[in-house]
Amino acid sequence: MLKRITVFMFFSGLAAASLAICGCGKNETSSYQSGNQTNEEEFAKIHKDVNFNKEDKEKMHGTGMAPEGGGHGMSSEHVKKEKVDPNKVIATVNNEKILRKDLDKILDRFRNHVNPAALPSMEQQITDQLVTQSTLRQFVVENKLTFPNDKVEKEIAKMRDNIKNNPATKDKTLEQFLEFQGSNIDELKTAITMSGAIEDYVFKNVDDKKMEDYFMKNIANFNSETVTASHILVDTKELKTQEELDKAKAKIDSIKKELDEGADFAELAKKYSDCPTGKTGGDLGSFPRHGAMVETFANAAFATEVGKVSDPVKTEFGYHLIKVTAHTPAKDVSFSQVKDKVRDELIAIEMNNLIKDLREKAKIEIALQ
Repeated sequence: MLKRITVFMFFSGLAAASLAICGCGKNETSSYQSGNQTNEEEFAKIHKDVNFNKEDKEKMHGTGMAPEGGGHGMSSEHVKKEKVDPNKVIATVNNEKILRKDLDKILDRFRNHVNPAALPSMEQQITDQLVTQSTLRQFVVENKLTFPNDKVEKEIAKMRDNIKNNPATKDKTLEQFLEFQGSNIDELKTAITMSGAIEDYVFKNVDDKKMEDYFMKNIANFNSETVTASHILVDTKELKTQEELDKAKAKIDSIKKELDEGADFAELAKKYSDCPTGKTGGDLGSFPRHGAMVETFANAAFATEVGKVSDPVKTEFGYHLIKVTAHTPAKDVSFSQVKDKVRDELIAIEMNNLIKDLREKAKIEIALQ
């Protein structure tokens, strides 16, 4: 399966948008899916709205890139519950229009699963991702980037095998997963085609010397050191005044006092935490020092002794209390052992650089209200 950098990767945060918006310390810019995990959560992370307009498809057909059956994506009419013009232009990228219905087709998948107060933030995130998608699609077409149909079919076959071999999903089909997300196999083929073309392009900038240099400078990313932790969050993202922020700080200090007096961490997480993980006692599982969580949060977690609770930690999401329950020490590792992981990280960096460059050069106007 395509290693890391896929078009649907850019929308991976949307499937867990309630987590990201409530703020669990996750590093949204660096999350990516492993190729051998296939379940409902993974397919919820696959963005199905990659769409090429008629002119783009004609150009791509000439390069052998257009997938069989084409991609319908955003061309299907969507009926919203609210009386908002579905054809209202919410953004333009180099004169290519992004419509309100493009946004709503994605938003409607999550609308009933998040706090209504979080919807404006979700709309902004989705619109920004649609802008990124548009810049990448234009780049693929303008540069006549290609990805062979046989490789597309190979990716589809791997997805089918993963579903079949997973006891939790063996009775379902790929088509059922796609239908659940409001998509179909043609749209997925289009997404894989675009993803593969871009990934092949950025891979050209990643050679063995570059990978070895990166490994030596970032060995902590690959030595398997992890902590297992839980947290309690007092969300501050929507707070505007200093008085509100002071109340949030007082609240987290009060919770810390309860913990110091012997209260159970999991129970207080269920009672107080503004993160959805509070329902399970604040459990975050295990994570490495870099890449999974925002740096401030990760640094505090790795500095906390096993069995102890950190002092309040402030991140962009709010105030956290972190309880570390296990610490797996670093292992000796050689470049050859983790070469694939090094390649994936470097491709991710090259992709981020490409996106940044394309967005800086593009004429982008956002009119979302």
